[in-house]
Amino acid sequence: MKCVNRTHYIFNSKGCNLLVTSNTMYGEKSSVRSEVKPRDWWNYFTLLLKEFCRESSIHGLKYIVGSNRALIEKFVNNLTLLDTQFKHPSRRIWWLVVSCLSLYGCGNLIHNIFNKWQQDPVIVSFATKQVPIYKIPFPSVTICPEIKVKMSQLNFTQAYYDAIAGSLTEQSDPERIGKLLAMMQVCDFNMYDIFTNETYDDDCIKMLKLMKLQQEEIFVECQWRGDATNCTEKFRPTLTAKGICYTFNSLSGEDMMRTEQLNTEYRYVTETRNILNWSLDRGYSPGSTRGVYPQRVLGAGIGGGLNVVIKANVSDMDNLCSNTFQGFRVMLHMPVEYPELNLRSFRMPLEQEVVVSVIPEVVKTSPEVRSYTPERRQCYYSKERYLRFFRMYSLENCQMECLTNYTIQRCGCVKYSMPRPPDVRICGLTKVNCYKRAATEMLMSRAKMIKLEKTHYKDSCDCLASCTTVRYHIELSQSNFNWKQLLPVAKEFGKSLDGVQISSLVIMFRTEGFIPVVRRELYGTTDLLANAGGLLGLFMGISILSLVEILYFCSIKPLLMWWRGDIGVKQVSPVISYTNQEGFAERDKFKSYNMDKFYVK
Repeated sequence: MKCVNRTHYIFNSKGCNLLVTSNTMYGEKSSVRSEVKPRDWWNYFTLLLKEFCRESSIHGLKYIVGSNRALIEKFVNNLTLLDTQFKHPSRRIWWLVVSCLSLYGCGNLIHNIFNKWQQDPVIVSFATKQVPIYKIPFPSVTICPEIKVKMSQLNFTQAYYDAIAGSLTEQSDPERIGKLLAMMQVCDFNMYDIFTNETYDDDCIKMLKLMKLQQEEIFVECQWRGDATNCTEKFRPTLTAKGICYTFNSLSGEDMMRTEQLNTEYRYVTETRNILNWSLDRGYSPGSTRGVYPQRVLGAGIGGGLNVVIKANVSDMDNLCSNTFQGFRVMLHMPVEYPELNLRSFRMPLEQEVVVSVIPEVVKTSPEVRSYTPERRQCYYSKERYLRFFRMYSLENCQMECLTNYTIQRCGCVKYSMPRPPDVRICGLTKVNCYKRAATEMLMSRAKMIKLEKTHYKDSCDCLASCTTVRYHIELSQSNFNWKQLLPVAKEFGKSLDGVQISSLVIMFRTEGFIPVVRRELYGTTDLLANAGGLLGLFMGISILSLVEILYFCSIKPLLMWWRGDIGVKQVSPVISYTNQEGFAERDKFKSYNMDKFYVK
């Protein structure tokens, strides 16, 4: 038999029976090459999407639009008598639902991984090696005597009683009342309600400096790393909340504070030795030996620390100012920190020998975390955040500056020991309750118990820890100090110890080394990509090549089709013709053919 049409035929054993002009049976539309070049952009996009789904390596897409069917689907279709005009979308709906569920599950898990990467990228853990003690500075030691003023300068108890009785007024003795008002802000005694007109006290620090005890009236002997040293050179006056104190191994005022932002009437820190071969973030310079500052020790034990013998004159003691306690307050802190004895300090009684064993706690930050934002790594480097009053960032310095700014806003003045700009005044006794309430409100704000009215304080007070932090934990032991038994062999002191009580303070590191805590990267970008890629491959079979496919079909393929003016395929309906009588007998067999293999020429 001869075929009369120039088309594709399906031949059976008896000749040319069936004429096929479509690649699909039972009413499905077919994708066939067309000579027509339409400019319908919607059809253009739809056909491009179908072609991507058929050829993509992403799992499930080809089953949504393709014609390859599983054996079970063919069996079901053979059992179901459907004509060519009836659409049966159950197969596509099934794969569409499965693909959507896979995409949802994958996206949900990736979202959880991304949140973990955003919120908890850093972990704090112990280092694997011990670090020698000479790698960190010896703590700064601030000593504050409970005797704030010599009795020859001011008898605080008598002056207070005279003020209550009305015999001491600003008109009768302005200098004495000025000293009393200054001492009222320093002493632990807080019954100052009788002074109702003292809003500001700009002469407070001037009076405190005038009445302060000199170094030689406090220090008897000092030893540093086993060698006798001049106490006056080692301990320098520092203005604190407990009055004028004396600090050892602190940074200079120029290195610690921005003096250009502060008033010029007085200096908060009188230390003049500048930083030498050291920085907070990097530590001591490699190869540096004795030429370093802040100072450090080379080993543990009493011989490698600080030993100070201090005294108090019995005739100068005032029980009303100190609330009956006599002795000293001692604080250990980082050299970069401004001492705040109200936060942490310990009391050192008279006639006692106190041994302080120091256990350092060092927190460092690994280099790979430096590229993170401060909020993600939860710390600031020493030069990363600008502070108005301090040159080096630390958590304590930031909190003090925050409290100072809030006190200025709330009270219109500052406490005498706070950093003070040139245009701000010192609060008087009438304002004491105000700056105390400001400190309490700041603590409650940090604990989320209240919300400050001024919203900008949230930004200015968002204080984080330093990326390099050294904490000096201490263990105290004390015993009676029978110093008078040493007088026969300590003749050089002569009569300077008459009428005094003496205490001994020993500060040393307990061990030769320590194990630092390191802030490391817990979940980095590589981990994020690895986990996200693994989930994409597990749920959808997506890989880097799949992303290349998407890029190709979104850029190169559309440009090529647009350049040719060809949308590539045309949708036609199937047409079946039978050329002889025997072809009708082959109708049932025709259903089993895969018609996607035949195209119209």
